[in-house]
Amino acid sequence: MEYLDNLYMQGLLLAAKGRDKAKDFLASQDGVSNVVATIIILLIVVLLIGVFWDRLQEWLSGIMDQIFGSSFTADGL
Repeated sequence: MEYLDNLYMQGLLLAAKGRDKAKDFLASQDGVSNVVATIIILLIVVLLIGVFWDRLQEWLSGIMDQIFGSSFTADGL
């Protein structure tokens, strides 16, 4: 009977350790979702810049003309 009691207690301890590890794993996943959200936001910003690149170049050229009196082209000022 003592052998079965020890086996039962070892099983309970193993289950408790597994439960604690699962809780710790789920609690540590909060940071991962923040990283994924940041990467997705960066991708959206990069895609928007890619889509509106021509308009951004025109806008920057206009600002450079006003500030420096020279045009901004692909070669530089």
